[in-house]
Amino acid sequence: MTEKELLKIFKKPIGKKDVLSLAHQYSEFPDFTRHLIELSFHSEQEVAFRSAWVLEYCMMLYPKAMTDHLDYFLEAYPKQNNLSCKRHFTKLMMSLSEPGNHKLLHQCNLNPVIETTFEWLINPGTPVAVQVNCLDILFNLRSHGDWIEGELNAQIEFLLKDGTAAMQSRGKRVLKQLNSIK
Repeated sequence: MTEKELLKIFKKPIGKKDVLSLAHQYSEFPDFTRHLIELSFHSEQEVAFRSAWVLEYCMMLYPKAMTDHLDYFLEAYPKQNNLSCKRHFTKLMMSLSEPGNHKLLHQCNLNPVIETTFEWLINPGTPVAVQVNCLDILFNLRSHGDWIEGELNAQIEFLLKDGTAAMQSRGKRVLKQLNSIK
């Protein structure tokens, strides 16, 4: 499936059935994942969102899609400005950074990802769903810089002061995890 064909599909509303059906296209088209990443930066917000939504399902259903395009995704991650797409990007980054998958990232320069994730976390304009995903990403990547754990702890304590229920729940959980490893 070409990028042009995907664009035509994403110009119209799609549902979860469509997302799953499209995600299963991965195995048939070698550049499918790359096209999804590229379209997640489309100037039309809805097209970008739909592409990121399919990208998330594609990479979750087919871990090979994640590993085959890991460098490209990591390069694209800090450039994502669409708030709706950030949610899907952070969900993917959470999965990539989980202890079982963490070995995939050992050879990668994660500084841009870590810095961007902190920026998204502290930006008051970032949706809470993205912010709480950032907490888990930074917790998972804490071994990539001796400063991350301390900064994450300070940011969580600040965000808990006026945080939503979702921030309270996830923030307290991550704080508990941070304190249990000390």
